[in-house]
Amino acid sequence: MLKAFEEEQHELYDHAAKTLGIKFWNKLGYSCTENPDEFGIDLIVEGHGRKFFCEVEIRLAWHGQDFPYETLELPLRKKKFAKGNCMFLVINNAQSHALSVPAKHVRASPIIQKPNKKVTSGTEQFFSIPLKFTQHWNLLAEGI
Repeated sequence: MLKAFEEEQHELYDHAAKTLGIKFWNKLGYSCTENPDEFGIDLIVEGHGRKFFCEVEIRLAWHGQDFPYETLELPLRKKKFAKGNCMFLVINNAQSHALSVPAKHVRASPIIQKPNKKVTSGTEQFFSIPLKFTQHWNLLAEGI
């Protein structure tokens, strides 16, 4: 079962996530813009001889600098974005730290089912990505 789109949550956090994502990639020397396709992946990133896309989200349950879980779990519904050399950027609640992970590690990760009170069947499917495949970023130290 996949969780339904939540317009209210999207309105609250989408703009902040995209803004931080753009600042993040710009700070690393890339040109980054919001994707004009509102149903497509969030960001288009170019520079250093590369072009790729980035999906960003703010993870409300992640407080502080250290990621509190043994794996990074991305909803299976994001599978449509896990193509080519796409990147995923997950930002903590305070918007001070982030994890990045290339799509190739998302695609190679096992799929698990977890309880979710917002899904009618009670469970939702996730990619369970080992943290060794992620890179941790201190956004404050990076000047973002």
